[in-house]
Amino acid sequence: MAVHIDLGFEPRPHQRAAHTLRATVQFLVLVWHRRAGKTVFAVMELVLAALGSKDPVARFGYIAPLLKQAKSIAWDILKHYARLVPDTDINESELQVTFPNGCRIRLFGADNPDSFRGLYFNGLVVDEPADMKPQIWGEILVPTLSDKSGWALFIGTPKGVNLFSQLYYKALKGDGWAADMKR
Repeated sequence: MAVHIDLGFEPRPHQRAAHTLRATVQFLVLVWHRRAGKTVFAVMELVLAALGSKDPVARFGYIAPLLKQAKSIAWDILKHYARLVPDTDINESELQVTFPNGCRIRLFGADNPDSFRGLYFNGLVVDEPADMKPQIWGEILVPTLSDKSGWALFIGTPKGVNLFSQLYYKALKGDGWAADMKR
């Protein structure tokens, strides 16, 4: 029996379009300006994916350049929406939410890449990859997605030539990737 839970999130038109696009590709790069709603959108993508997953051990992650950043940027938003789902466990010390269906969302920092070794993800949000070491994607995160054919959403603002710009130009070529820019 399906249960309807109102999370109270009303996406803006560009967020709605990105949600539809994300469902059609494995990797989506969003280059959106400040105040465009990147973080709330990204957290909602994780929450919706976790709640809709039929895999009882599905794992999702939100990664910022530093763990402290992930906590200050996304933790309150994630807890807000998670509290609206009955019987959800919020673990403050692990920065992890476990939904009643067994699916988990956890926050991470890219400053400790070895912490990803041995993990798997059904989906990831990578926030501000421009501030991360380029190797984090290909050497560390791609293998965590391979077991479950997981997806990744990259969000950020332009900062010159770096991992984020490389991912954006890759996404423009298609082949399982897509990009959206909102100035």
